[in-house]
Amino acid sequence: MSRGFTICGVEIVEGAQNVAEHPFRGPTAFMSGNEGHGLSEAELAICDQFVYIPQYGQGTASLNVAIATSIVLHHYSMWAGYNEQGREGFKYVVTESASAKAASAPSAEQAKKRRLDRQANADSQEKPTESQPCTAEGEEP
Repeated sequence: MSRGFTICGVEIVEGAQNVAEHPFRGPTAFMSGNEGHGLSEAELAICDQFVYIPQYGQGTASLNVAIATSIVLHHYSMWAGYNEQGREGFKYVVTESASAKAASAPSAEQAKKRRLDRQANADSQEKPTESQPCTAEGEEP
């Protein structure tokens, strides 16, 4: 990571790590390959690490590159501890400051702190129990 960030290839290769295990190290650039042939030999050579998306069932050999990249970026966002955007109606609220925050990737230590803070916040919120069933608004339990 002498360049200040890691290049992570999204490819099914020997040594690739399951993306769900969040094997990220800090600021990261992601490289996704061609849907038919994957990453080229030159692209593979510059990657510092690789992740793959596990497949379940017998019907899918690979995912569309846009879908695969979206899944990987979602996992990176969770690892980085980014907070979920607010929602209004059927849309997410986007503010100018959100794009500026997204441009700066956290260090591994910052990401861990964000995740722990987010988890502590989630743990402090009231959760339904057996004596308090979860129902839709206006429904009787």
